[in-house]
Amino acid sequence: MIMLTVHMLNLCAQDKYAFSNKIFNIQIMYNYHIPAGDMAKSYGNFNSVGVGGLFKTKKNWMYALEVNYLFGHELKDLNILNSMVNGGGYIATASGAPANYAVNMRGYEGFIKAGHLFAFNKYNMNCGLMVLGGIGILQHRINFQIPSTDPVPSLDENYRKGYDRLTYGLALNEFVGYYFHSRNRFINFYLGVDLVQGFNENKRAYNYDKMAYDKGAKYDYITSFRFGWLIPVYLNTKDENEFQFR
Repeated sequence: MIMLTVHMLNLCAQDKYAFSNKIFNIQIMYNYHIPAGDMAKSYGNFNSVGVGGLFKTKKNWMYALEVNYLFGHELKDLNILNSMVNGGGYIATASGAPANYAVNMRGYEGFIKAGHLFAFNKYNMNCGLMVLGGIGILQHRINFQIPSTDPVPSLDENYRKGYDRLTYGLALNEFVGYYFHSRNRFINFYLGVDLVQGFNENKRAYNYDKMAYDKGAKYDYITSFRFGWLIPVYLNTKDENEFQFR
């Protein structure tokens, strides 16, 4: 009896380790992007917001699917619409008045990813260094915002395609960052650096403003700083207060 009591005391004195949970996360993301390569010739830094799913197994393998909407306001080629300027020094609407328009950058990216969570806190195996790699698509273009009440004939739906530089293709993705699930399940997020390498081409082929074909390969690179908020669904059947002893 005494030996059994001593054994139980020794067992209870051991460190407790929280179980690594099987978790499906709905993720909501914000990214600040810095372009490089051919993409940096057209745009300055830009932003994106996105949504996706992120699944973590009990062995801390990670699988993700995500889509991000890209938007920015800094264009490098400010002369793209010079050929449309009339003798009065402005681009005219259908009524002959100066056009009210905005030119900016829009696009999207979507990836399927896989990787691993390297937990370094033995009391919470649901947080640590997350490393992911994936494949997907990257698309971007110059966007023209023109009020429908006073259209611009020289920038109608068809004609503007010769100016928008619609570019897309296959892209690779890598992410390294910190992933965190609190043990009370209320605070769940990740943050880190996201890298993209796009192997794209201009799908319009001919640029009206340059009066030239543009058929060469485009190598678009993006370095992003990401914050993702996680809405978790815990899939374990074990009670949340259950521990394993080691």
